[in-house]
Amino acid sequence: MAGVHIERLHKEFHSTGSSAVHALDDLTLDIADGEFISLVGPSGCGKSTALRIIAGLETPTSGRILFDGRDITALEPRDRNIAMVFQSYALYPHMSVRQNLEYGLKKRGVPSAERARAVASIAAMLQIEPMLDRRPRQLSGGQRQRVALGRALIRDPEVFLLDEPLSNLDAKLRVHMRAELGALHQKLKTTMIYVTHDQLEAMTLSDRIVVMNHGVMQQVGTPEEIYSRPANRFVAEFIGTPSMNMIEGEISTEGDTAHFAAPGLHLKLPKAPAFRGRATLGIRPEDIALVEPEAPGAILAQVTVSELAGAERYHFVTMGASPVILRTPATTMLRPGESIALALNPQHLHLFAGVGEDAAAMR
Repeated sequence: MAGVHIERLHKEFHSTGSSAVHALDDLTLDIADGEFISLVGPSGCGKSTALRIIAGLETPTSGRILFDGRDITALEPRDRNIAMVFQSYALYPHMSVRQNLEYGLKKRGVPSAERARAVASIAAMLQIEPMLDRRPRQLSGGQRQRVALGRALIRDPEVFLLDEPLSNLDAKLRVHMRAELGALHQKLKTTMIYVTHDQLEAMTLSDRIVVMNHGVMQQVGTPEEIYSRPANRFVAEFIGTPSMNMIEGEISTEGDTAHFAAPGLHLKLPKAPAFRGRATLGIRPEDIALVEPEAPGAILAQVTVSELAGAERYHFVTMGASPVILRTPATTMLRPGESIALALNPQHLHLFAGVGEDAAAMR
């Protein structure tokens, strides 16, 4: 196992007749030995580029990568003692599962008896012993992904790199494989760097999450920190389903009291922020409650649409002039056009300076 230090990593792509594309911009990150860390963000945010540079499949424009203090930036992939699992299983179709698992060891000249012991150990860990003599085409998607994981694990790598390994699986199988992957990390304690666009995978598997956008790291923290204390508006909107509600308005003060005002909405803030003027207020759907119209601080709203989502319902409503979503139990029935009263949890309000997507967050 190894700790990974990424220092001021920058990557530019150039094409004839156009300006450089900055895929990564000054990425600095410390990953602890044995940590499971996820890189998340929209397509084109730089997460896969970062993983490919760590793997040695891309050369950085500048910056360096260290494993336990050893600079490996210029090393070939085969010399980095890493293992990688891709979105595609990348199994050799003409080989059996056994041959796929042992191929890397065979190339390194490991004796056949030692290879057999390693294959048996990995197959037992991943519960694929009955499949060892099958070809990849005879396996389900989940079974192929286990073989791909096994082929990486059998090398006993210092660092395990996973590039959207579950994205080709159906929803039910993804849940199952996600649990298996989490249990595997708990057992092996190998450093794992996981790239995904699926925030649920990142939230459930990770010790820490790195949120990226346009090649820039927006925030790094535990799942709870990322969800409860987003560093900026982009993180707040990207993490969470449904997304955090955003209401644009103005902050003003009267003496020691701060207020947030938007069309049809006026709130007394529990704590005065460090700025005044244009601002965006964020509130998650679960932090909006249905109340009686005469309740203190009640805000009148009108229901637009209600959607059933299993054990929950999502209600799209207009609060003042702002569209928002609230989350309730499935048993809460609201009709389109119905007038309701809402209260916002004052302890879970998020304030963002200005209205720009990357504005700094203030709580």
